[in-house]
Amino acid sequence: MRNILILSLLLLQSCLGYGQKFVGTWQGELKVQGVALPLVFHLENASSWKGTMESPAQGNTKFPFSAIDVHQDSIFITVASIGLTYKGKLLTNEHIEGVMSQNGKTFPMYLSKVDHTLAKRRRPQLPEPPYSYDTLDVTFSSEYDNVKLAGTITTPPDGEKLPAVVLVSGSGPQDRDETIMAHKPFKVIADYLTKQGIIVLRYDERGIGASTGNYPKSTIGDFSRDVIAAVGFLQKQEGVDPARVGIIGHSEGALIAELIAGESSADIGFIGLLGAPAIPIDSLMVLQAYEIGKLTGMSEEQLREAKEVNRWNFATVKSDLDDEHAYRQILENMSSSLPNLSDNQKNEIKMMVLPAYRYFMRIDPVPFIKRIDVPVFAAFGTKDVQVPFAPNLKSLTDHLPRNEKNFLKAYDGLNHLFQKAETGAISEYIDIEETFNEGVLSDLAEWINDL
Repeated sequence: MRNILILSLLLLQSCLGYGQKFVGTWQGELKVQGVALPLVFHLENASSWKGTMESPAQGNTKFPFSAIDVHQDSIFITVASIGLTYKGKLLTNEHIEGVMSQNGKTFPMYLSKVDHTLAKRRRPQLPEPPYSYDTLDVTFSSEYDNVKLAGTITTPPDGEKLPAVVLVSGSGPQDRDETIMAHKPFKVIADYLTKQGIIVLRYDERGIGASTGNYPKSTIGDFSRDVIAAVGFLQKQEGVDPARVGIIGHSEGALIAELIAGESSADIGFIGLLGAPAIPIDSLMVLQAYEIGKLTGMSEEQLREAKEVNRWNFATVKSDLDDEHAYRQILENMSSSLPNLSDNQKNEIKMMVLPAYRYFMRIDPVPFIKRIDVPVFAAFGTKDVQVPFAPNLKSLTDHLPRNEKNFLKAYDGLNHLFQKAETGAISEYIDIEETFNEGVLSDLAEWINDL
């Protein structure tokens, strides 16, 4: 789910270093408010030094270094776009110890070298050409605000009047494959479903990849209108049965599917929900922070205190206070636990009162769920710490109108990406070879074809 606070803190750490033996890929871990986020850094030296940082848990955006100064076993990095510097020193050929500075504050950052790049991680499910089905790159318009979206349609080689689905990705800037940690879940899903006789459209979100638009200034309302446009486009394609076009959403994409189905704002025949929020978003974010904090070893006292502060802050974000008053109220909420906030921390808090974040935090999917009148497939992972399965599955079960075609299930041992996981921690995503559990894919394909 969208977490602007965590993302902004993540960007604070985005400068890393390398030296005369610094060429290669390095990995570190940022721990913020009980959340452990992996960071991956790449450094090259051909005619000159250059490097980038990426946060696989948040998407595939790479942040370039603006200057790199290497002297023997030491390195100095500058990221001018966000005002950061990093000083690091090789402890061994495999480890760097250093500190990052911004606004007079310093943060330790320890890195380990990885033997192979993130892109070369083993991903056995990733389909490779030649494919056994047709693929076509397409563009279509989201006419509500003149955005041009680019995507790919995969079509079985045989059949007429086939079911078809639009894949809707989770939070953060996502490409058509929902690329995360060298996994491409949507490419895997599209490949599996297409082989089962289902036409699939997946696309780059607005402002990402080949799609136009301004992602940072967009809200869930904007993304929902893009999905409606995608449904309309798909219904007009050759071989598609217009009465059997549905939406399959993951995480925030599943929330969008709930909103569209509840409002009947698109002519859809069904929805598929993968790790769907089904409780008010502010409550979900409190639960998410608690579960992730518990995994990282926070004490019960720390967890209780953090939960209380989060409740106050999210209630303030949801309120009708203007942005400045809401910001001041959040500072007051945090004054007892963090009495001496740095300027940098205050800037992070300001992101909580941005319009898109406040829009998101005010969403309650329950009234929409109560009005859904199409068949629903809903899958949850029992080790999902980003959308904890128990309260969300219960809410969906309690509020979704009865329909004999509904399919709701919790899959044992799967995380938020629907990988078989040990703990469900975000930091595990990168090391798991499985991209998307085939048991879930099998159930989803069979359900769609049986409608």
